[in-house]
Amino acid sequence: MKGRFGRLPSMQALVGFESAARLKSFTRAADELYMTQSAVSHQIRTLEELLGQAVFRRMGRTVELTDAGADLLETTSRTLSTLSSGINRLDFYTKPGSVVFNCPPAWASHWLLNRLPDLKRVCPGLDPWIDTTIEAINFDHSETDCAIWYGDGAWPGLTVEKLYAETLSPVCTPAYASHFNNFQQADQLLEADLLHDERWEGWNSWFSAVGINRVAPVTGVNFSDPGLMLESALAGHGVALASLPLARHAIDSGSLVQPFETTVGTGKSWYLVGEPRRISRPAARSFWDWLLQQSRSTSHEQI
Repeated sequence: MKGRFGRLPSMQALVGFESAARLKSFTRAADELYMTQSAVSHQIRTLEELLGQAVFRRMGRTVELTDAGADLLETTSRTLSTLSSGINRLDFYTKPGSVVFNCPPAWASHWLLNRLPDLKRVCPGLDPWIDTTIEAINFDHSETDCAIWYGDGAWPGLTVEKLYAETLSPVCTPAYASHFNNFQQADQLLEADLLHDERWEGWNSWFSAVGINRVAPVTGVNFSDPGLMLESALAGHGVALASLPLARHAIDSGSLVQPFETTVGTGKSWYLVGEPRRISRPAARSFWDWLLQQSRSTSHEQI
């Protein structure tokens, strides 16, 4: 096969080669592939003629890979495995209740997962594919139906619904708070283990909001993932300046406490974003409406 990818053997030849190389026998490969031994031998000969070199050494009833054959086996096994996985994924798109949803890992673990039982109750026919790829989604070149984006909401050509204005506030476990008399005063936080993420709206912003103008401690664990920072707070490692939309479930369940009502905003919000044509599909529209309902379901989470 010629063209964009140069000289490529047939798929049948690669499958036959991989089986014979893995089993070290043309006969056993033939049994596995429901072919005759001569058919497998013909595939291997065709492959070797295309490559211009041997990939097997024939040794009686067994075969051994040449150095070139061993190299080719590694590539072939990896390629066939990737292709098989990709083809198996396509079955998802034929399911009537399929919805491809992209969101940040922190959103999936701290907002979405605990709500999935409600989704199955309200929309029992929906089967979402939850993608937590962090790269920006291009709806023109992906199968994504809808996504959660963080920003200013200015994305022309897409349907955009604001879910939450981002607000940050200190959170920790009740047990950790008890070591500081449940944080009666904000300046007690200066002596606590502060957990940090990579937002520029850091602890200094919050301390300034409560009238404390001292520079916040820079010691403590730093996280690139706000979801992992929240997990650290849940593990009792310290106090996180956390996203309240993401921490709300843990606060409402009592796993975390919010010692102070003071919050700081980031000037950005969480948005539900979708390509208009795709979210018009019944399954995608049901999922979209459920996400909106969930985001507005309690007074804690009103926009």
